[in-house]
Amino acid sequence: MVLLRVTYRLRAHHVATYEKVFAEQTLPLIKAHGLNFRGIWRSIVGDAQEYLELFEFESLADFEQRWRALGADPRLQEVFTVTGPLVEDEKFALFDPVIHGDQSF
Repeated sequence: MVLLRVTYRLRAHHVATYEKVFAEQTLPLIKAHGLNFRGIWRSIVGDAQEYLELFEFESLADFEQRWRALGADPRLQEVFTVTGPLVEDEKFALFDPVIHGDQSF
């Protein structure tokens, strides 16, 4: 298993627009490409309007195949024309598990 963490920030006046576009356009594309989307979170303490998205993939190869397919989808590129200018400080990180939740020390 591999986890993809995507973090970014929005300015307060962009939140409603971004969340609407994500729910109505981005999320259906994520589902159509069969990604295991774990969710999206917004900070309530700390950096204002910081967002965190988590995706789970079976392997690095699974990530590379599915993420590239999503990124190449022209419908997503169209969504980016709206959401791209709203997003700041976007960061991506892949995580490989060390200890699973069902393991004990």
